[in-house]
Amino acid sequence: MKPIRAMLLLGALMAASAVEAGRLAEVIFRPGAFAATDVTRYAHMRTGPEVEGLRLVASGELVVTPEAGDGGPRLALIHRVEGHDLPVADFAASGGDPVLLWFLENTVRSMATITKGSPFYIRNRMREALGAAGLAEAEGPVTAELRPFETDERREEMGAFADLVLRITVDPSAPVPLRALEADTTAAGGSYRETLTLEGP
Repeated sequence: MKPIRAMLLLGALMAASAVEAGRLAEVIFRPGAFAATDVTRYAHMRTGPEVEGLRLVASGELVVTPEAGDGGPRLALIHRVEGHDLPVADFAASGGDPVLLWFLENTVRSMATITKGSPFYIRNRMREALGAAGLAEAEGPVTAELRPFETDERREEMGAFADLVLRITVDPSAPVPLRALEADTTAAGGSYRETLTLEGP
């Protein structure tokens, strides 16, 4: 499945589950969640094993640019790596935050590449974990920690990814709610770790 199509599918699945979701999904997938009017940049990094199909990123950037569209404002995402701009997709600004979709789809593809597992299965478990996640009440940024495969019946096939930790830091009152994202297997002895961190205020 092509990355953009997979991202849209993941978004549709998560949006469909948001009605029954915890407060975390309500923050991220509420209409117009990403409300910044200026260009927004996230620092991006990916470490992991040297396996075919896995691109390691020492220092990259995800750039989100608001643009006018025929159907209303849109958000264009570009992944900048080693001086090259790689267009990702553009999304309606009236929808949920597309940055999380991009990050989770990266995590799905990386895990599938390393473990040779099914991206469809992995994507569904990610969706379920996000849909069930709550968010502590706090002023300013707060971090939710998810373990999508903690009780999964296929844990033995997943290696260090069986104990994958997703950390999602949000500030519900900010124009850019997502402050930082992390997918990490290092505590379980893995080498895969991916981060996305908001640059600037």
